[in-house]
Amino acid sequence: MKNKKCISILIPDGQDFLAVPVINCLASSYQFKIYLLSNLKYTPLRFSRFVDHFLFSPKTENDEDWINTIDKIVENHDIDFILPVSEDSIRKLILHKSKLKAAKKLMLLPELDNFDTANDKALLSQHLHTYDIPHPKGCLVSNMAELNKIATLNFPVISKPTIGYGGGKHIHLFKNMDTLKTHFKNNNFLGIHIIQEYIEGYDIDCSVLCKAGEILAYTIQKGIVSDASGFSPSNAHVFVQEPKLFSVVEKLIKTLNWSGIAHIDLRFDENAQQFKVIEINPRFWLSVEASLNAGFNFPELSHKISMGHTFERPKVNECTYWSLRGLKLKVKQEKKVLLRWKFMLTHTGLKFVIKDPVPIIYRFFALRFGKIKSVHEFPN
Repeated sequence: MKNKKCISILIPDGQDFLAVPVINCLASSYQFKIYLLSNLKYTPLRFSRFVDHFLFSPKTENDEDWINTIDKIVENHDIDFILPVSEDSIRKLILHKSKLKAAKKLMLLPELDNFDTANDKALLSQHLHTYDIPHPKGCLVSNMAELNKIATLNFPVISKPTIGYGGGKHIHLFKNMDTLKTHFKNNNFLGIHIIQEYIEGYDIDCSVLCKAGEILAYTIQKGIVSDASGFSPSNAHVFVQEPKLFSVVEKLIKTLNWSGIAHIDLRFDENAQQFKVIEINPRFWLSVEASLNAGFNFPELSHKISMGHTFERPKVNECTYWSLRGLKLKVKQEKKVLLRWKFMLTHTGLKFVIKDPVPIIYRFFALRFGKIKSVHEFPN
């Protein structure tokens, strides 16, 4: 007989690297039984001690086959809750929600139009302009001839594809028109690009859980350790309170009538002295473990709100959190940190490795032997 105190959760996109921090958060509450569906037969999470059941189903181009697979797993294993982690899976589940028999067990999600507005930088830019929400000045280009449209912008500028490509990939900074044109002469456009004026200031993010345009839980985190490009996710965060930033995010969420989780990238404009919205990640985020360290278990809270439960908003722990990569950089700069064992176990990703070491060992050897090229990829 099923243990009523144990909540069974199905992650239907277990091949995505974002499943790792989400599972670490779920495991920290000790009340979930985790089922992982993956279209890759061998992934690090197959060997996780936190995963109770690993299920493999080959990748299919037919979304309905995937939906049917989810329904079969929900029925066969008496699943309580379906928790997708990536934007691709979230969009498919929104799109085919009417065909999912277990739709009532699905994580709270936004409407399709609102999801697409958030996920497409071109649509988001138009939305921000329409509702007078602070954002960088920019324009859209899709070929060399359209580069003349940016004559109204002040250099330096940033160029990035309007959809797809996370983690700072294909984002470039240009100091003048000559370097911009040279870049696009030598590289494919990869679809429509948005070119925006570069904002002098600093990056700051807001993670939210919402229902019908109301923010029920949130954290605000400022990145303090980034790579040389400055466009990749930060390797360390400090959690802060910023009422002016929250008012900007609150308006954004309300105008999108957003439901579910999201991670909003903003930048503080030192010249205008205001926070400006850069983009929205309508999915779980890589630093969700950092939010957990600040007192917010977003995967757990998502389950509660999706199932109609209420909760008291946690109090933010204004802490600093270092990812494993950030810890590695910190050790290079300050070797004495290795002696601060309590710090490493409470404010870094090391604690998750100690609790569940096999997946990261598997990923290390996959990297070493060329099975994957990035720590954000899973081997097959």
